[in-house]
Amino acid sequence: MIYFYAHTAEMETGKRQPNREHWHPLAKHLRNVGDKTREFAEPLLADAAEQAGLLHDLGKYRLPFQEYLAGDVSPSAATHHAVYGAALAFKNEWVGPAFAIAGHHTGLHDLSDLQDLVCGEKYDAINRLTPLENLFEMEIGAVPKELEEPEFANPDGDKAVTEFYVRMLFSCLVDADFLDTERFKVGWERPSVNMDPALLLKRLQARQAKFDVSGEINKIRAEIFRDCLTKATEPRGFFSLTVPTGGGKTFSGMGFALEHARRHQMRRVIVVIPYLSIIEQNATQYRNVLDPDDEGIVIEHHSAVDAKNHVEDEGRRPEELASENWDAPVVVTTSVQFVESLFSNRPSKCRKLHNIANSVVVLDEVQTLPSHLLNPLLHVVRDLNAHYRTSFVFSTATQPAFAHGISLPNGFSANEVKEITSQTGKLFRQLKRVEYDVRATPTDWSLLADEWEGEPQVLGVVNTRKHAAKWWELLRQRDLGGVLHLSSAMCADHRADVLKRAKRCLGNGAHCRLVATQVIEAGVDIDFPLVYRALGPLDSIVQAAGRCNREGRQKIGRVVVFRPTDGKLPSGVYRVATDIAARLLDQSSAAPSRDLSVDPGLFNRYFTELFQYVPTDHERGRECSIQEDREALRFREVARKAKVIVDETQAVIAPREKALEKVTEIRQRAQTTGPWFTRQDMRSLQRFMVNLHMRDFQKLDSMGLLHPLLPGMELRVLNEAAYHPALGVVIDQRPSEDFLL
Repeated sequence: MIYFYAHTAEMETGKRQPNREHWHPLAKHLRNVGDKTREFAEPLLADAAEQAGLLHDLGKYRLPFQEYLAGDVSPSAATHHAVYGAALAFKNEWVGPAFAIAGHHTGLHDLSDLQDLVCGEKYDAINRLTPLENLFEMEIGAVPKELEEPEFANPDGDKAVTEFYVRMLFSCLVDADFLDTERFKVGWERPSVNMDPALLLKRLQARQAKFDVSGEINKIRAEIFRDCLTKATEPRGFFSLTVPTGGGKTFSGMGFALEHARRHQMRRVIVVIPYLSIIEQNATQYRNVLDPDDEGIVIEHHSAVDAKNHVEDEGRRPEELASENWDAPVVVTTSVQFVESLFSNRPSKCRKLHNIANSVVVLDEVQTLPSHLLNPLLHVVRDLNAHYRTSFVFSTATQPAFAHGISLPNGFSANEVKEITSQTGKLFRQLKRVEYDVRATPTDWSLLADEWEGEPQVLGVVNTRKHAAKWWELLRQRDLGGVLHLSSAMCADHRADVLKRAKRCLGNGAHCRLVATQVIEAGVDIDFPLVYRALGPLDSIVQAAGRCNREGRQKIGRVVVFRPTDGKLPSGVYRVATDIAARLLDQSSAAPSRDLSVDPGLFNRYFTELFQYVPTDHERGRECSIQEDREALRFREVARKAKVIVDETQAVIAPREKALEKVTEIRQRAQTTGPWFTRQDMRSLQRFMVNLHMRDFQKLDSMGLLHPLLPGMELRVLNEAAYHPALGVVIDQRPSEDFLL
């Protein structure tokens, strides 16, 4: 009798275990994956998901595959296995299972590629199904003749809804397959932490109760928190949390999410944060309150540099494993990770999608969502709410207008998004902390430096690294005290040191003149009495103003909005947004009632106009839009186009002292004991990484200023000559002091 296996076992030496009693029986694997896939897909997709799980490795019943497992033959077309289950599903016109099975290793195919795969001569899969079905029936049972897929996924209806149904089914299958294979390989099943929103809400309320509500600001924060708990009782849907800086959005939004989850028996809360620079900060805050014993209740998941095969997987903590599929009650992730996962075709990225269903998603600083992906993104958001029981919270001080219209056909109708705060306009008036001084005529950098000579504590925010470095050098040449610089040319560890120094100076009453790019606007908790902001997008101006009089120590703070004489702006959306902001600010100056600091309605007008002028779907040359590709079931094309950051970047390790110590340790270990590179190494190095545009990366590489961390590794270490102690990465524009003898 022939026995069929899904996977071989390995000995401690890493070689194949010859005793097949230790191998993974195919029938057991298929049943396990079928059960787990059905569990993930309950209730709407359960039947289709179960069949996808049962049939995903149908091709492993072929003798060439079993010979490959035994090491008797090399991998080839004859040993390919995913095509056969896909062919059976395709023959039966099961749309979701056909795509999911075909792509469960290599990723979702475009429709035309799927047709070629299952119907082509290379595998002749459909004509080879009968013996495989017979073996499957002997070990598992007969394949059903009919399969009911969800009514909303009818190909004759909204084809983009069908496309996302395929993704969800694919996610259930891939995750179930990963987990069962992982359980077999490591010998244990990863623990799962169940959601108890009542307990987590109790912990959050205990934290809120510790604050003295006698102060005016704390009273307002307590009122916002109560509004969140009250509004959370409403049915699943779309909600906006429009709160100015200092209103306590971070924990009030979490309060809404936990109470909403408790009321509606939802599975998790997913907090999406736009900036990698603050995700660890927010995750730590949530963990301290909701997960004090580090039980894996709160996990963070964000992009890391791809270390490929140099990363050693052993010894990974359960919460690290859980981050791969978001199997935790509270997930804190980045916009890049969230948005690109929705449109990816890769198994590793898609496996988490099914865990978005029946969850509360809080989109923090929602105005930063990529405008070039808004239309397909809003379609998916609507789909998740309509068919997968997901609620969304749009949280920000500068609420965008995602209104239905020509530019946003998937936008929202009037009153479809429910505001959480009961008196939003009053709230902005109560929390007003600054006055805006908007200058109509351009200002020279030298004049700005003159003005700063009389200001001991001041923050200046500009639009480009070049402007930040130029302004910093002008101030240094005047020998002013406490001159600091902050930009994305510096690694996170370097920026953190600068911010600590700035806060210490501000607290001691010492001189602190900080010039920064937009990185200071990314949720940085710092409080200046005076802020200068170069004219830029309206939401960026307000975010910069959030660093002025943040704690209300003054009666009113001052924000100067100036127009640099050489105000070259980043191209594309940024430049268009700045032009619109300039017009609105000029109009507001003529109408004092439309004060930027107390009128959240200005942003409705701003974003409505912005979305009329910028693409809200991928539009490059004559290529199809993402929505058109989705409707045509072109999964690979969608994944190629749906990139949050269009310009390709490459991370390098900045040569900070602590980073170089770690680099030396890794290199010495690689030459002696091994392993070459661990995930803990990656975690340790992330604070020292800087993302470079590819043109800058290639230029530094051609100059011999980049060195591989380890032989053959893509991750590079930057030469100390290219990293300035105040400016970070420098390529062409070096400060004048570098040329003094």
